[in-house]
Amino acid sequence: MIRRLLRRSPAALVMLALAPAASAAHVGSPDVIFDGKAGLYDVRVIVRPPMVVPGLAEVVVRVLHGGATQVLIRPVFWRAGVRGSPSPDRAKPVAGAVDTYTGQLWLMARGAYSVYVTVEGSAGTATVIVPVMSVATGRLGMTNGVGVLLVALGILLVAGLVTIAYAAAGESLVEPGAAVDRRRRQRARVAAAVAAPVLALLLFGGAKWWKNVDTLYQSRLYRPLATRASISHERAKAELRFEIIDSILRAFPLDPLVPEHGKLMHLFVVDSAHSTAFAHLHPIFDGKTTFSTAIPPLPPGRYQLFGDITFETGQTRTLTGSVDLTRDDSALAEAGTPADADDVWTNVPGVQRRDRATTVDTLQDGSTMEWIADSTSIRAGQETTLRFRVRNSIGALATLQPYLGMSAHAVIMRTDGSVFIHLHPAGTISLAAQQMFAMRDRGDTTTGGRMRLVSNVVGTHEKPIAGEFAFPYVFPRSGPYRIWVQVRRSGHVLTGVFDVTA
Repeated sequence: MIRRLLRRSPAALVMLALAPAASAAHVGSPDVIFDGKAGLYDVRVIVRPPMVVPGLAEVVVRVLHGGATQVLIRPVFWRAGVRGSPSPDRAKPVAGAVDTYTGQLWLMARGAYSVYVTVEGSAGTATVIVPVMSVATGRLGMTNGVGVLLVALGILLVAGLVTIAYAAAGESLVEPGAAVDRRRRQRARVAAAVAAPVLALLLFGGAKWWKNVDTLYQSRLYRPLATRASISHERAKAELRFEIIDSILRAFPLDPLVPEHGKLMHLFVVDSAHSTAFAHLHPIFDGKTTFSTAIPPLPPGRYQLFGDITFETGQTRTLTGSVDLTRDDSALAEAGTPADADDVWTNVPGVQRRDRATTVDTLQDGSTMEWIADSTSIRAGQETTLRFRVRNSIGALATLQPYLGMSAHAVIMRTDGSVFIHLHPAGTISLAAQQMFAMRDRGDTTTGGRMRLVSNVVGTHEKPIAGEFAFPYVFPRSGPYRIWVQVRRSGHVLTGVFDVTA
């Protein structure tokens, strides 16, 4: 679609520059975390994208098992692919940290990137793809001290240039040691008088140019797409409609969507007042801008909406919005009849996690979910691993079934809604985006540039799963959080709810 726009109109270049459309996922949680395999190596990769673009992303690679001797990191932009990307950089070992490597990569453009992490060692050479969204989210500030220093240097520079003009028209034209006559001195003063306003005009023009550059940069800062949520009452049912109404899409429509865990959207509905009513839904997409789904039996009130979607380009985005449910809407909801077989909802408070202590929540079928004790405290900005265990009614380790292709899913939200993340044991990355990068590098595309999707289910497996799992995460801000952890057991999706303060 982007290539078609560029061929049709030069104005598309402007739209492409101005629109960060569909280029960032999740809310208030910028760190990208991958936990999984690179060949025979167990690795954890953390990418901290830059606030400005172009900018430097910080990459930390921990090789948990496998005996690595070298780690290479490489930024790959979605349009360029591996062939059009720079050579990989060697990550440096971190002093005092075993099998931990770090490096920095330039992200030069807005849009979907991936970091290719190559591990070399006793188990051979293997590469894993970590999708990263590159968006400008802010401006680098200037301290008062630096501002004063720059002003002083500017004044010194202007004074020096005026002095140079004065000398060029006066002293430089006489023999060494000779005195400057009155005529040349007058000419030098005229040159200095002319140079001063010329330099002032240059400074004024430079300031105006810089202001225009800054204005353009601010116009390209990431912003959420405008959405509208509403409830319709067709066919005696309450249906939630979640529509993208952003004006950018009139000239720059959405790229094709791809399924993430087999669904085009994962929609999370959380009540704004207490965050107790929670639903994980999978709406139907009309192919343009609107997603719709039947409302589950949630109590009346105002709800926050978070909708995760993934594009063929490898870009991901979380759409946000809000909607009010009335008593009539709740009455029309079909209790116990989900619109999608994987839809699930709950309305219970969380169990408060005590620092470094095991926390237990009783699930709907009588089994329990334990948040396993950890020797370290949860702190904002620090890498952590959230470990859980599900036990059956007699206390034995439960056997789970895949839920949306994974052993478990989790949603973490700061209670004020400023932080929202949907993660799984592989981390915060989009597995569909990871697949898109791998397919594009293999050349699995049609003549029109579309991806050759074999199935709309990404990464599913049906083998029984042991009831113990973990999520890697970095809490971005201090404050209270609620965590919903979802698993499937005996054909039913169960949700554990926990509260924690980072």
